[in-house]
Amino acid sequence: MDEKKKDLLRKLTIISIPFVFVAIPSVVIIVGMLSPHAAGPQEGSGPAPPGQNHSLSMLSTMTGGQMILSCRAAFSGNWEYFHYFILDPYKPQQAFFQPQADPYVIFCKWGYMGNFLQDVVVFNSCATWASECRVDNGGCRYLFQDGHMFLVTGKHGGGGPAPKAKVAAETLGPGAAPGPWQGQAPAPAPAAPPPDLPLDALPALPQVREKKLVGDVVLRECQHVLGLFPTMCRKKPHRHEYVGKIIGRWRWWFNY
Repeated sequence: MDEKKKDLLRKLTIISIPFVFVAIPSVVIIVGMLSPHAAGPQEGSGPAPPGQNHSLSMLSTMTGGQMILSCRAAFSGNWEYFHYFILDPYKPQQAFFQPQADPYVIFCKWGYMGNFLQDVVVFNSCATWASECRVDNGGCRYLFQDGHMFLVTGKHGGGGPAPKAKVAAETLGPGAAPGPWQGQAPAPAPAAPPPDLPLDALPALPQVREKKLVGDVVLRECQHVLGLFPTMCRKKPHRHEYVGKIIGRWRWWFNY
C-alpha cells in the first residue's frame, strides 16, 4: 500500500512540474491583462480614451530581440496591474491611464535577451516631471537605446521645422563658443526695438522637447560554444546607475 502511495506521489510531482513553471505564470499574466484597469497597449499614438488623461509610450531601438515591460501601479497601500508591453524594435506602444490617488507610482519589471530588472519607475505623481505625462502636455515617452533609458517629454512637432531640443539648448548656451572676433572689434550697436504687434501677428514659437537620461539597463556579453550555447557571461561595462534592481529569471516570473 505504501509503495502505491509513493508511486502516486511521484506521478503527481512529475505532472505538477510543467503546471508550476508554465501554467501559473500564464494565468497570472492573462488575469492581469484582463483587468478592467488594463486597456491593451496601442501602437504609435492616438486619442486618449474618456477619463484617462495621462499617457506612457515605450520605444526600443535595440535590435537583439523583443523587450518586455510588465508594469503595475501602487497607490493608497494597494496595487493593480497596469500594462504588459511587448516591444519589437522600432515599434512604439502607448498606454493611457488616470492616476487613482496621490502618490500614484507605476513601476515595471524589464526583460531583454535574458537580462532582467525590477522596480523600473516610469511614473510618479510626486515627481517634478509628472505633469509632463499628461496627454495635453504630450505624454511621457521612454526610449531604450544603446543600453540606455531616456525620458522624452514635450509635444510632438507637427508640420514645419523640427522642434528644438532643450538638451541641446542647455549644452550650448549663449557665449559657449566665442567667435574669433571677440576682443578684436567693437560690439555692434543695439538694434532698434521692433514696433508693437498684436498677439495674433506674432510667429508661433517652436515647441520644445526634452530628452533626459534616466539610467542604464543591464546587458550581458557571453562566450558561446559552437556559436550556439552560452558558457561564460559577464555584464557589459556601463557608466550610469541601472534604472532598476537586477533580478533573475525566477523572480521575473514569480515576484509580482
